[in-house]
Amino acid sequence: MLDSNLLRKLDMQDLIIFVHVYERSSVTAVSEALCVSQSTVSYCLRKLRTGMEDDLFIPSRGGMAPTTKADAIYPNIIQILEKINLCYSGEPSHRQVTEARLFHIQAPEYFEILVLPRLLSSLIGMRPYR
Repeated sequence: MLDSNLLRKLDMQDLIIFVHVYERSSVTAVSEALCVSQSTVSYCLRKLRTGMEDDLFIPSRGGMAPTTKADAIYPNIIQILEKINLCYSGEPSHRQVTEARLFHIQAPEYFEILVLPRLLSSLIGMRPYR
């Protein structure tokens, strides 16, 4: 259960962007690395700042410097993302496929750029169970 209603509005992209900004100290570098717009990175940071009730990063000569709170939560966010990856890499369930299905995938821009290519390449490589 989340203690704050504001935290419920965060998503994985926000956490991923937090980690990248923390490690790169630059909104521009993050937007280029993740192939998203700078406004998307800024929007995610704004949501994080509101949810965490802290600036998290402040402008400095070297880019964006993390606040004390950002330094404190960085290891926890890394652990959260690692746990999510563990959930993904768990043993796949094997069930027999008896009919062909057609799926229509609709996704926002950031999902389309960050997740969809990997998802589609995984699906293309799958073979029906017999």
